[in-house]
Amino acid sequence: MLEASGQPVTGSGAGRSERQSTPGRLRRRFVMMLVATVVLWVTATVIVLALNGTVQSVRGSASPAYLDVLGAHAALSDADRAAWQSFRAGEARFTGPGLQFQDDITNASQDLQRLAALSGGAASQQLETVSGQLVNYQALVEQADAAYRTDIALGAAGSHGLGYAYLTYASHSMRDPGGLLATIDELAVLDHRTLEGQLASPWAEPALLLAFAAAGLLGLGTILATQGFLWRKFRRMISPPLLLAAALVCGLMAWMAIVVLPADAAFAAARGTALPHLTSIWQQQIRAVDAGGRGTAGEPQERIRCCVRRPVRPGDTIGQQRS
Repeated sequence: MLEASGQPVTGSGAGRSERQSTPGRLRRRFVMMLVATVVLWVTATVIVLALNGTVQSVRGSASPAYLDVLGAHAALSDADRAAWQSFRAGEARFTGPGLQFQDDITNASQDLQRLAALSGGAASQQLETVSGQLVNYQALVEQADAAYRTDIALGAAGSHGLGYAYLTYASHSMRDPGGLLATIDELAVLDHRTLEGQLASPWAEPALLLAFAAAGLLGLGTILATQGFLWRKFRRMISPPLLLAAALVCGLMAWMAIVVLPADAAFAAARGTALPHLTSIWQQQIRAVDAGGRGTAGEPQERIRCCVRRPVRPGDTIGQQRS
């Protein structure tokens, strides 16, 4: 190839000429637009999928698990209160611990079953401990009921000291440190920490929307730069393909704003307002039920000792207790 002066054009000069030519510049701009489009779509896909996964995790497992463990605590504490109320009111001779006790135990068991299904193997050890402690508590209440009915059959209906002794053991197994409610509270702490961690997920941060907006602006910038190049070279004011591409980019950015902004706002509200408020309500209810349960369990020890010659140990038979 010869220049206008007749001198041959070197390879590097030919390469520079080709890169500076209109087709070469159009190809570079096309590659830039393609890269910007791929970055935009990848960013949008990653943000939407990750945000959707976080929402599903909070809605499907973390939040229900936390509510279930709080509900189990409240139901079990109320069951203990109901059992004491039934014994003190004399209803135990007809209904045992009472229908409210049975309903509370059923509700607590269902809460714990759902919690086990939602938690998987994350809290299996604590759940096994809770299950064993719940079985032990129910066994003590059943023994209290059996002793109460035996007192009635033997004509000692005025004291029921042995039944109250077993019921006291049952209450201690539930409310003492290391007891049933304390183990459930440990589960509540774990579930609350998990829920807080998911609500604070980086996929729910507004900064990700800013990253997507930056990718969208990059795409729009390449489109506008290409349109400006076409105008300078060919006096072509509007290119329908570029106009369509710009409309698609703007539409994608608007759709992302509609999808992501409400989700980010919901996560921020849940993290800053809803979760603390809900936790406060549940804790107030639990404290009220716990206080009522501790109050009803305060049976005077003189009444318990009047029919028991030696300390009653869980697991003793009724014959051993009266010997």
